[in-house]
Formats: sequence, C-alpha cells, structure tokens
Amino acid sequence: MIESAKRLGIPGKVAMLALLLGAWSIAQADREHDQDGHEQRSSHDSGDRDDDHDGDHDNDRRRTIVVKPGESIQAAIDRAKPGTRIYVLAGTYKESGNANNGLNISKSGISLVGQETRHKGVVLENAGNQRNGIVVVPPDRTDCMACHTDLAPPFPLYPEVDTTVTHPDPVINGFEIRNITIKGFTNNGLFTELVDNFKIINVHSVNNPNYGIFPTRSKNGLISHSSAVGADDSGIWIETSTNVRASHNLVADNVNGFEISNSDDIELSDNEIRGNTVGIAALLLPDIYDIRGSSKRLTIRDNYIHDNNRVNSARDDSILGTVPPGIGILHVGIDDSLIADNRVENNNFSGIVVADYCVVVNGSPYACGADPDTLTPGFIEDSSALNNRITGNTLVNNGAVPSDHPFDFARADLSLITDVTGLSNCYAGNVYTTEFSTLGFLPPCE
Repeated sequence: MIESAKRLGIPGKVAMLALLLGAWSIAQADREHDQDGHEQRSSHDSGDRDDDHDGDHDNDRRRTIVVKPGESIQAAIDRAKPGTRIYVLAGTYKESGNANNGLNISKSGISLVGQETRHKGVVLENAGNQRNGIVVVPPDRTDCMACHTDLAPPFPLYPEVDTTVTHPDPVINGFEIRNITIKGFTNNGLFTELVDNFKIINVHSVNNPNYGIFPTRSKNGLISHSSAVGADDSGIWIETSTNVRASHNLVADNVNGFEISNSDDIELSDNEIRGNTVGIAALLLPDIYDIRGSSKRLTIRDNYIHDNNRVNSARDDSILGTVPPGIGILHVGIDDSLIADNRVENNNFSGIVVADYCVVVNGSPYACGADPDTLTPGFIEDSSALNNRITGNTLVNNGAVPSDHPFDFARADLSLITDVTGLSNCYAGNVYTTEFSTLGFLPPCE
C-alpha cells in the first residue's frame, strides 16, 4: 500500500562462475560509480562474508545466486537470504508470477545486479498487464491492489482502507540495483518505500507512464548513471525522503523530469534534463504534508537543463496539469536551498522560478484555503519559499515564447513570484538577460 494521496543456490561450477561474473560486473560498475565518490565492494570482499568464515568460499557461494535467461528472477529473490547478491545474466525477462508487480523485494540487504555484454543487457518487461516493474517495500505492502482501486495518480484508496501510518521509519535496511532496464509497465517502473540505504545505479525506466524511478519515505540513497523517459508524471520522483543524491542521470520526455516533494537534504547534480514539460519540480505539497511536513536544504547544482517544452500530458484534473510547459526549474514552497552553477537554456516559459505555493495557486481550484488539502495544520504557514540562494547559473533564451497561461507575465530567465517574505531569497553571480519579480527586483545576496 502506498500511504500518499498522490501515489503509491546454485551449487558447484555455476556458483564459481557467479563469483567470477560478479567480480567483473562490480569492477565495471565501480569505474563508473567512483566518479560519484562511492566505494563499492565485490562479492568476495570481506564485507560480503560472515565474520566467522573469512575466506570461506562456500559462504560466498551461499551469498550468491545467478539467474540465466529462461529462469525466474523472482524465484531467486524468494530464496535469497538478507545480504545476497543476485546476478542476472543478460537477456529479456518477463516475470508472470504476480499479476501486479514484475518483481517484489521485501528483504533487507538484497543486491540485484544485471550483467551486461557488449551488445545486450538485462531488460525486465511487462508480462501482461502488470502495473509496476520492481517494488521494494515491506512484506505487508506488496499487494497494492488490496488497498488501491488504481495505481495511477492520485492512487485512490478503497473507502474501508485505514490510512494510519503503520511504519513511521524505514524497515528495509539496504537495497542495491544495477544495470537493469525496466520497460513498459502500466504504471510505474521502480518503486521503493521505507528503505534505508539504497543504491540505484545504471537503471533505466522506459515508458512506464506514471513514475519511472520513485523512492518514497526512504533515506540515505543514491540514484546515479540512470535514466527515465516517457512518464506522464515524473521521470524520477523523490518523495517524502531524506538524504538522497541523484547525479549523472538523464531524464527526458516526461512531464516532470525530476520531482522532489516534501523531502529534506536532497542533491541533484551533474544531470542532463531535457525535453520535459518541467525540468525540475521542487515542491512542498499539501496532500502529503501530514506524512512529511518539510521540504528544505535542497542542492540543485551543475545540471544541464534545456529545451523542456514538452506538451503537458498530465491529467486535466490534477494540479500538475495546470503547469505551463517550458520551465527549467520550478521551486515552490521550498526553504533554505541552493540553486547554483546550472546551465539553463531554451525553456520557453522560464528558466528558474522561485515561488510561494499559495501565490501561484491563487484563483485556481487548488487555492490555499479552498483546496481541503491546504487546510492540513501548518501547511499554509509553511508554504512560502524562504532563504533560497540562486547563484552562478547561466541562463540563455528562457521565457522567450508567449503563451496564454495566466502567469505569462512572469516569463523570464529568472522569475520570483512571492509576497514580501520573498526578500529572504537572494541572487548573485547569475548570467541572464531577463527577469521578473513580484517585488520589483531580485534581492541580492549579501
């Protein structure tokens, strides 16, 4: 069940082969991943052994499973013990064991590592009408359709479902996935909930219409060298989570390339973000404010954000459906954050928008006070964008195409839409041509 109103051994020679393949795969992946400053261990490093059996290859074999084309990845997950590395040989896999999810992972410490050849990798495809590609959730939450009438936004619940938060903290400790493409599921690609310490590396979501890569209520995570394309909501959505870094990724042809909502201590760096409706949507949202009432200390730096002018294909009855195409960064209701050293160009409506939530929804069905979600205690008081620094960005040719949107007057390279509280935001060292501010100026950083 998704607790947000918006969502959701092989013995003998084969085992020895697994160790050899594992060492090769990790060496290859580590050369990429070390660019992000993270050290990985191979399957025969001491960290993957029991302390009492250091050097015992039999123990390594028990901790390693190899899946070949024609075999079931889910069967390997089901028999794996916590701490197992599952190596999946290159090929296309369709897992038909579950009507809703391609793969379910509900154990701590599982590593799912695809093996790549020169011409082929690991692809997980929809086996029929499955809604999710890979679901990493506590054991009591794998049967999503027991709670939800639909797994498309806004994830409607059956009336009798108790919405009380049953797991206040993450319950899965450690998850890693590498080198896998997730393709063509009805709703979502990769979904994690209540996971502490996760790594998503070289994972590619292709044409999963709602969300591509979607960690929620999780913490201490890395999303790197991955991609998400073809979502009618968000390509990569980091929601109600803390301490997650997303770097060296590509998001393209989604409504939101990245979305960060009600999350703290998130970094987006060195990504390419192109061809979306909105490149980055960093938001404080009222409908999940009761789950996590904070969205602070975001760092958005060194990204290439360009040509995000895709037609908005979000649902007409959603707040996302009201957003105009052509925004590089949309930063709404976020506090204490840094937007720095990005190159932002050729976004038709605006390069970087910093805005108070209640100001930009005023006059719409989602207006503060009119929308019941905004009446969540504390939301309206917390809805302004405060203490953000926008520095050292290069903005070229943004806001150059007129539209019929009600906020067309705010088109510019840099747009600040706020009341007087917006004086706490500041700008310095940006290279740009046009600006708009409801204050009449962009406050400088001291």
